[in-house]
Amino acid sequence: MDKFGRYYGWFLIVATGLPAVMRLIQPREMAEITAERVKDEKKRSRWKLYGWLTIVGSFVLIPIYFIWSHKVVWLVGFALGVLTGIEMIGNAASPQTDSLARQNRVYGAIYAVATVAAYFIMFHSKLQ
Repeated sequence: MDKFGRYYGWFLIVATGLPAVMRLIQPREMAEITAERVKDEKKRSRWKLYGWLTIVGSFVLIPIYFIWSHKVVWLVGFALGVLTGIEMIGNAASPQTDSLARQNRVYGAIYAVATVAAYFIMFHSKLQ
């Protein structure tokens, strides 16, 4: 993997792993923070828009993979970006603290698995 791809790979590991840990250790506290962010309709609409922009923006990484780099780190970034966007849309759709706490447990587990999978895919597989 080239130097930039390696840095991006480690960024993905940290940017996915830390939120996974926080969501699993303190799901209720994280839910309260998110509930505050999306407490009114205007903020929920914006949060949902950010989710869609994250998903659409993640598609930029596919041409980088096929045209420029052919390194799997870009496809992993795409998948993690889509996952993040889906979570944001789900947060906006169900902004109650109890629902957000459940979402934190589910997405925390998904992010934890995704972090471990991304690490092995990017740094210890033949797909590099």
